[in-house]
Amino acid sequence: MRKFISCAALAGAISASIAASAVSSLAGAETADSGAVIQSVPPPVSQKPSIPPLQLSDEQRTKIRQAVSAEHSDVSFALKKAKSAESFTPSIGAALPKGLTPHPLPRPLIYEIPALKRYSYVKFKDEVLIINPMTRKIVEMLPIG
Repeated sequence: MRKFISCAALAGAISASIAASAVSSLAGAETADSGAVIQSVPPPVSQKPSIPPLQLSDEQRTKIRQAVSAEHSDVSFALKKAKSAESFTPSIGAALPKGLTPHPLPRPLIYEIPALKRYSYVKFKDEVLIINPMTRKIVEMLPIG
């Protein structure tokens, strides 16, 4: 029984020592301005991730239009939530109004054009708006008709 108690005390002392050194190393790793912890294992990871710019060919735009036109996800202004967005005029770089909910792009389209996996879309007034979901900004506009 004494051996068990002495082993337990030794294990407790070791774990307390490890915990104290881990806390002190984490406190020293924080940057003064952002509060972010610097990653010690490569590759470095950005604290403010961004999506690469979307470069679409005419053929890819046509495929997006075809895939999204089959989806029944048009914005309905009859819904109270979307009423406030009725007067919104979309433009590239504009933020999407809060009343509009972006939808994920169809899976077959993402498999065909992998760059689209980080984007979502909204069908709004006969246009397909490709949205950056992190910023809710419009990055591409495609007419449906």
